[in-house]
Amino acid sequence: MQKLSTAKIARVLRDAQQTLIAVAAERDKLAAENSELKTRAEAEKLASVMHKKGCRLDVEYDDLVHDLEKAAMDGRLPTIQEAVDMMAPNMGLRGTLVSDEAPGGGLSSLEGYLVGSVG
Repeated sequence: MQKLSTAKIARVLRDAQQTLIAVAAERDKLAAENSELKTRAEAEKLASVMHKKGCRLDVEYDDLVHDLEKAAMDGRLPTIQEAVDMMAPNMGLRGTLVSDEAPGGGLSSLEGYLVGSVG
């Protein structure tokens, strides 16, 4: 068996240390990028659901995604997700309230039309 010199062993250990530090830094960088991509995907999915349900239609899709990414950084995305899940579909369709109650003159719109005071 060949004996290794102390200098060779020291060099191998130093190279191994540098390699491990470089690999750990690369791993941390990739983990951060992966986390950002997951957050972006969750924000895009939530923004799509929000627009589909008619919520925040006044905000452009990309701006809404950006706002949701900021909320994710603050830890509020799960709360927003839960709130959106509780929303009914088509919240953006706003109808008008119809009432048969008589306006100030004592007649409803139908009664006024039939009597002839409308139009």
